Amino acid sequence: MDRRSTPTPTRRRWLAACGGASVGIAGLSGCTGSDDSDGENGTSESDGDGEKPDENGTNGSHNGSIGESWPMARFSANNGMVTDEWSGPEGPLEERWTVEIEDGAVSGPVVGHGLVYVADETSTLHAIDHTTGDVEWTYEPELPPETPPNPQWEPTTPAVTDDAVYFLTETLYALEPKSGDVLWSIELGSLYSGDIRVYDGIVYVHNGGKLYAIDSNNQTIVWEDEASSTQDIAIGDDGMFYVVRRTNNGHDYEVMGIDISSKGTEWTYSPPGNVASGFGLLVRDGTVYLNEMEKLLMIDGVTGDVEILAEFEQTSELVPTTGRAPTIADGIAYSPAPSRYPAVQAVNLSTGKEPDIWDSSALKNGPTGIQPFVTDGTLYVWRDPGYVQLDAINTKTGKQQWTTHTTDHIDLIGGRIRGYAILSDTVVFTYNSGSGSTISTLEPE
Repeated sequence: MDRRSTPTPTRRRWLAACGGASVGIAGLSGCTGSDDSDGENGTSESDGDGEKPDENGTNGSHNGSIGESWPMARFSANNGMVTDEWSGPEGPLEERWTVEIEDGAVSGPVVGHGLVYVADETSTLHAIDHTTGDVEWTYEPELPPETPPNPQWEPTTPAVTDDAVYFLTETLYALEPKSGDVLWSIELGSLYSGDIRVYDGIVYVHNGGKLYAIDSNNQTIVWEDEASSTQDIAIGDDGMFYVVRRTNNGHDYEVMGIDISSKGTEWTYSPPGNVASGFGLLVRDGTVYLNEMEKLLMIDGVTGDVEILAEFEQTSELVPTTGRAPTIADGIAYSPAPSRYPAVQAVNLSTGKEPDIWDSSALKNGPTGIQPFVTDGTLYVWRDPGYVQLDAINTKTGKQQWTTHTTDHIDLIGGRIRGYAILSDTVVFTYNSGSGSTISTLEPE
């Protein structure tokens, strides 16, 4: 039976109620009541069009005021990670609130309707007030009997639109954003980690080696196929479904361009030889961008034709990119780099070279393990082991504007940042370690 409940707080949450700064989810009873209620599958006239990946990769203003929403794992369905609708917070930052999760890993956060939504390893979705850190509701569906008691995969980051929060277990759930009530659900069959993107009324899902396109208006699967070892998905502004997956037992990879309206794969790109890289996608202006070893590639979204946009100099035994997707803003591509290299590789799209005024030595070395985000002339970069150092740098010069070490604000060490959201006045992030996980929000000091 599906359950929707208000959880009891942990000791950190109890201390916060008495004047502390942090919030927790499970452990200490007695602060709030619990009102378990059954969720029922129903129907909905519409569940919103979702984020439309326009030419500039902006469109961050739905399901909330401008600067108050982050709809998907990588901001938009095309993994754009760019907006010109608002400026991010001025750093350095301090803690607004922290929620502790004691039952395993958590997903990245999404934000909408004034709430932060995060899934955890027990297949529970948490909705947390963005301003106060209070837990508004949780949703915990009943899982199949064959579900292992201690799953070892990270939960899928949810997605939020104007009318629904999408939550993935072995079933895709559409929940009412404010209450957590089930609007509808559709069984897919796998509990393993996946991805969700929403565009033009279609929910695109990767789940356990299978791909789905689900019409949110009539709650039906309109297309499905198999793609084992999928690493990333992205959606073009024409609705094309792009997928990158590992092949050859993880020693190689391929990118697929899929037109779900014609029910088939339009093209496939796989590099010659064994290339274990290129596991993140960005789609922009009908072109797919990805980092492959020392190269930044661009793939025509219609034909699958490949060009090398830039080649980075390899100066150590490590290749100069991490394989994460680049971010493109104002004609410059920013690629995350590993340790022993500048934290970000910057390339002018017109010349294929580093911009003339970019100072790659202005920021300490990587590793930079998460795709960066750009807003209003600022590039937000997560680097250091565990990607725990957040740097705001100038998009033109590469010079640091401010920095915040996130582990200064949480009581856990030895883990890594799972995901983040840059809003107009806050930064929301999730952190997983062997001793627990947190959901945290930082604000200007």
